[in-house]
Amino acid sequence: MHYKNFSKKELSDILYLIHRCVQCRTEDDIIGVVWRLKEMACADNGVCALGDTSGNILKIINVNYPVDWLEAYASEELYKNDPVIRFNYTFFKTHFWSEALQRFSDEPYMDLMNRASEFKLRYGMAGGVNGSGQDCGSIFSFSSDRNGFTAHHLKILDVLTPHIHQALLRICRDSQSPTAYVLSKREKEVMNWMKEGKTNWEISVILNISERTVKFHVQNIERKLNAVNKAHAIAIAMDNGLVF
Repeated sequence: MHYKNFSKKELSDILYLIHRCVQCRTEDDIIGVVWRLKEMACADNGVCALGDTSGNILKIINVNYPVDWLEAYASEELYKNDPVIRFNYTFFKTHFWSEALQRFSDEPYMDLMNRASEFKLRYGMAGGVNGSGQDCGSIFSFSSDRNGFTAHHLKILDVLTPHIHQALLRICRDSQSPTAYVLSKREKEVMNWMKEGKTNWEISVILNISERTVKFHVQNIERKLNAVNKAHAIAIAMDNGLVF
């Protein structure tokens, strides 16, 4: 986490929501977290979902999207022509809806976005995490009737997405046996400093080891945790009690 990107109030809210994510055990818990993130992003509506590797939606948790829209979205399988879904499951990066529509501008995608605008879903941003080593990935989407989203809102979403992803996976797969992750003592030390927002160079100075060695440990941590990046690794580690 890059602390300098956020105000003290935002940082406090972010740390609070990360803690809430670790405690999530029900859909209502997820809704509470996503609702707060929706407020931080100055959005009107929020929704999150899990989908398979082809972008087919497996599970939707609605925060406050129009129910009529979601019913049509599911029953008519509109997600197959949703540029935001396709962009998310292709790149797994935080983005504005406009970026997705610019990338996928064919008629079916334009038709869907025009239809969404009838429900005042005109502008938005989204992000998700590729469940590395798993069969599904997540998407978190926020919308508004006005274009008030900024690059700063994307940074907030970028920080929190991996943690909400882990919470969403947990409640959707509660019946399965948890994965046993094992990190070495040194890897846990590196992980704890990663959680504090330290760079590889800063960790090398703190632990009195080379930056190359830190990078080696980070890569091993990501591999052991099936994480797609540092932020995802931190979220998995916190979710499994490997760091506190």
